[in-house]
Amino acid sequence: MGSWAAAVPPAVDLWAPVPFDDLPAPLLAAAARRDWTAVKDQIQGLLDAVTTDGPLGRELLQFVMQIPLPPDPLLERYRASICVDHGDWDGLQRHLSETPIEADEPIGVRDAILAPLDRAEIPRHMGSHQKILFEAYEFQFQRAVGKWRHWAQRLFGFHADIIWTRPDIPAGRHLRFRRLHDALALAYAEALGGRLPVAHALAREAQTLGDPGEPGKESAADLEYLIEVAMGSEAEKPLRVPHRIASPTGPSPLGSWELMFHAIPFYVLRRDRSLGWAAELGQRTAVGLGSPRAQLQAQTWRVADWMLGGRSADDAGLPGLLAEAQRAAPGLRVVPALLRGVASRRLDDFATAEALARQVGNVWAQVSALTWLVALDSQPVAVRWLHRLLETTGWRRPILVPATVAADAALGLAAAGRRGTSIIEVAAIGDRANVTVEVAMRHIDDADAPMQARIAAIEALGKLGTTHSREILHRLARGTDGLGAVARRIVTSRAAGTTLSERELEVVDLARHGLTNRAIAERLSLSPHTIARHLSNARAKLGAANRAEAAAKFEDAGLAR
Repeated sequence: MGSWAAAVPPAVDLWAPVPFDDLPAPLLAAAARRDWTAVKDQIQGLLDAVTTDGPLGRELLQFVMQIPLPPDPLLERYRASICVDHGDWDGLQRHLSETPIEADEPIGVRDAILAPLDRAEIPRHMGSHQKILFEAYEFQFQRAVGKWRHWAQRLFGFHADIIWTRPDIPAGRHLRFRRLHDALALAYAEALGGRLPVAHALAREAQTLGDPGEPGKESAADLEYLIEVAMGSEAEKPLRVPHRIASPTGPSPLGSWELMFHAIPFYVLRRDRSLGWAAELGQRTAVGLGSPRAQLQAQTWRVADWMLGGRSADDAGLPGLLAEAQRAAPGLRVVPALLRGVASRRLDDFATAEALARQVGNVWAQVSALTWLVALDSQPVAVRWLHRLLETTGWRRPILVPATVAADAALGLAAAGRRGTSIIEVAAIGDRANVTVEVAMRHIDDADAPMQARIAAIEALGKLGTTHSREILHRLARGTDGLGAVARRIVTSRAAGTTLSERELEVVDLARHGLTNRAIAERLSLSPHTIARHLSNARAKLGAANRAEAAAKFEDAGLAR
């Protein structure tokens, strides 16, 4: 774990006053001389009453709320939208009394934010542009992932003529922002409820769209990286969104909550405090907005963070979370149900979580629940669906599933006769060298297995670099077929590799991730004395003087998983 691991920002108050250092000089000058016509003209080019969180973030929003602007339908619409962004419902009522432009829109968004846990319909709407706006909020607060995905797909073909007639929507900025927003929305939808490779491509594209400084660009960069981790990458990078949120130009409280809670399931895959930071800020933000559904989501991830940190389910608050989630819409019950399974290890609990996830189109949770089910008891239906989803969606690191459990699931798939590159890749990142060898051999020895999967199995053995895997590779290299050629290439390229045993490999890899000898011993059900002996042997084979140098040589040799 690098120094970046502690780089999440300190706690931030999204309602606290911020300086106006980044605002345009002409806007500040016009306000100083109380030239409200010039101020209005400046604001009109910077602030979109539909999508308020632009490059200037809270600096611009607080500025508009603080200066003594005269009553005006355009300015009241800006202020009404800003009140929604901050959960200032009393202020919203005051500005609605001044007949702002399109008053029905902030009212509908307010109703989506404040709706009870069991609400599953969108607010009343008058036109197609209102309907698609309200759906965006309603599906987020429900965590109706499948509906969100279909909405995002429709969004690409939706264009309303109102942008040419409404003075609260700057056409240029709005159109540029829409390109970014639409690509990012579909990227999130595909990441949570579809195919990771598609989401990855969309997240990469989104970074090229919109105006400079748009927070959505940083969100897209984070999502691109997080998807790569979910697909098996070992890269470790700092996240951008938390630091943007903590800055004066960060989004409003509502905008910050949206940015965090689209991506928060992926934060589980990180080794830093990202999950806890986002869950705690999300809780404070949800309370500030007064949103029951936002509060339940934030509390869900706080419980998940505490359970992952070692607290018991009771100490983490799972019983209370489950009681509250009972009366919530199905999408809001998915993660609590999955956490109940993680705590109980009961097949029925995981089956319930999987059924809920399938009902609302939450693919990541479905993959996670199925991984647990196959690891615990490889029943044919679960085996078939997990294999299908792994092959089609690109998931390799299921969320809320320990790597060792994922390895057991890969072994269960292979033992049930399933073959595929996805199974090899899940096994290879499962921190269990013996499982990787067994899964690989089941593929290699199966003449009916896809050739691509058999080659992937040989390559997985090459990456292991253990004594046993090297022996297998040398045996395979004597073959005259295509698999023999692949094995010979790997043997030749790794001739100077390590001779660590599977157990030594496991111990050094766990030590590399910061575990103490005692923690490693508990993980592997061995004594601390045995762990110390394995580490000593591994240091000798790697030519390392100490634990840290052994970890460095381990990574340099390409053995890190």
